[in-house]
Amino acid sequence: MESTKKKYARFRYTQQQLEEALTRITNNDLSINKASKIYDIPKSTLSNKLNNKVPWQRKMGPLTQLTFDEENKLADWILTKAKLGFPMHPEEVYDTVEIFLKQNERENKFTKGRPGKKWLTLFLRRHPEVTKRNAEIISKARAAVTEEAIRNWFTELNKFLEEENALDIKDDPTRIFNSDETGVMTCLKTGLILGPKNYKNTYEIASGKEKESITVLCTFSADGTDVPPFVLYPYKRMPPAVIQNFPDTCYIGRSDSGWMVSVVFFTYIKLFYEWLVKNEIRLPVLLFLDGHKSHINRDMFDFCREKGIMIFCLYPNSTHILQPCDVGIFGPLKKNWKRVVRKHKQASTVPITKQNFAALFKIAYDRSIKPTTIKNSFRVCGLYPMSPDAVDYSRCISNRRQEIAQQNQKRHHNL
Repeated sequence: MESTKKKYARFRYTQQQLEEALTRITNNDLSINKASKIYDIPKSTLSNKLNNKVPWQRKMGPLTQLTFDEENKLADWILTKAKLGFPMHPEEVYDTVEIFLKQNERENKFTKGRPGKKWLTLFLRRHPEVTKRNAEIISKARAAVTEEAIRNWFTELNKFLEEENALDIKDDPTRIFNSDETGVMTCLKTGLILGPKNYKNTYEIASGKEKESITVLCTFSADGTDVPPFVLYPYKRMPPAVIQNFPDTCYIGRSDSGWMVSVVFFTYIKLFYEWLVKNEIRLPVLLFLDGHKSHINRDMFDFCREKGIMIFCLYPNSTHILQPCDVGIFGPLKKNWKRVVRKHKQASTVPITKQNFAALFKIAYDRSIKPTTIKNSFRVCGLYPMSPDAVDYSRCISNRRQEIAQQNQKRHHNL
């Protein structure tokens, strides 16, 4: 004898129909039986969802590690980062999920506690808008640096400020910032030295450990102001001697490797926010970063959004054109650092170490960082006043190739 139980084609109904049925039942417009017949949805499905045994948002297969809302927040974060010019690599997405599950002490069913390609494939299938948007960003990152590309970047920047209702920032240099990190060598290359002719045994004593570099993060605003530099040491625990000799006009940080990582960068951003508040800088502010060096995790992203620090990525591979730090600030700083090192070697037999580095670096920093230098750097980058016409497009590789080709053609024509 055949069963008379009604057979339902799997998910014949849409998500919209399901939510409409549940809403009408909740509002007492329909009974479960009536809604089941009208919308062709099993009564057990309606009952389970109304009793919160399963979420209203339907899913096929086993439950995912993240809830529906958590996945939506992750997708939103990925899209927002891409919009700002920071496309996420799959490894970064895996890191985000792994850290989230650990921080919230959630059961982790992933192999070795970390999602992989299969999870990402299914996640992208559930959120197809992420795949499309990231593909656009990645293709842009691989594009050549051209005048057209940079002008389009300025258009996107203006659109971003308009969407954030922050176009007034363009007219306020106190609210436009650029941050970048640089490695400072404690042992400089010897370069040219003078000595007796034909005398081979002419040496220069090294100023510190060879190939040792200390990371320094600097931030400047378009009005010529500098934020205290952030000196990053390669320590698991900061030695007391380093702290004792550290100037109170700098920020201090540490990481196991001495390299900038997301947790350390977030620490700096908190210090930057404190500086903004202390100096009564109107929020929100606009912070330009190099996308290749930036380390933006989810916690930092949420913090910046909450506090009014709007981060925008410089066009890929264009820091020699668009980044004030690279264009006009770090050059004088490194020249003065060399002078400070030379003078220190002449006056002392004590090598440059992590203990005395910050104090010596601050001398070079103070000699180099002048308001006029900072202002000019922002101006020639077109960041303040904000104008794509101020940019030196001759520094674009494609433009230079075109100029060389034209010169060769002209030379050939004149032969």
